[in-house]
Amino acid sequence: MTAQAEERGFDPVKLAAATEKVVAVDNRRKYVNLARPLRFYNGTSSATEVGCNLRCAFCFSDKPVRKPGSTGKFYTPSEVFNALDRSAKKHGHKIISASASEGTLGRQHLFELLELVDQSEYVYVLETNGITIGDDPEFATQLARYRNLHVRVSIKGTNADEYSRITGAIPSSYELSYCALKHLIDAGVSCNACLSLSFSTEAGLDEAKLRLAELHPGLLISLEEEYITLFPKVAKRLAEEGLRPTAVRRRGRVVRLDALDKS
Repeated sequence: MTAQAEERGFDPVKLAAATEKVVAVDNRRKYVNLARPLRFYNGTSSATEVGCNLRCAFCFSDKPVRKPGSTGKFYTPSEVFNALDRSAKKHGHKIISASASEGTLGRQHLFELLELVDQSEYVYVLETNGITIGDDPEFATQLARYRNLHVRVSIKGTNADEYSRITGAIPSSYELSYCALKHLIDAGVSCNACLSLSFSTEAGLDEAKLRLAELHPGLLISLEEEYITLFPKVAKRLAEEGLRPTAVRRRGRVVRLDALDKS
């Protein structure tokens, strides 16, 4: 593979910086929804953020990711926390979060939100692809100040080429998700890994698990394996980009499409 081929795609670190200027101003960040109940983590109240530094072809979040400038409104940390608090109390949730975009954009907003969480009995799950934390070890050190925090690092694919095909980012940036986990573990931050596997092979999964085990054996105990649901808009985008999943989730079950192709 040539050096030019290896560097196809955009730099997600640079895209994070550019997107942050659009979705974060001082301590305010853009959201499209401040609180909704979700089934994840055995029940969570979650806000819907705006702005991401990847362009995953399988992402169900459209305008919040692809049109951040014209999507959502700016809110303060207090406004976000208060909305999550009301929802959590209504539904009996102990976990709160934000999702549908990249959780690490807008550090001042995030840190002030986490300060409010630390004054409560909730646990905040920070959902991230790990790019910004992997690029900056100090970010993990800063996150270590918060006791009611858990970081979920979603790794897109099982190798650099697969990652680049499904996210559009340069292959070399794949390593940053693993760097993020190392930085978080070294800083003593509670964290786990999630592997997006709908375009992976069984062999690729084994290789990724080996990498995680070498980083820290405990990562395999809490490892999440994530498969996409082929919503119509997702299926349409994948078809337009010539991407075919190897496995999807249907009615709560994982269906291996590559196995069906061979039968």
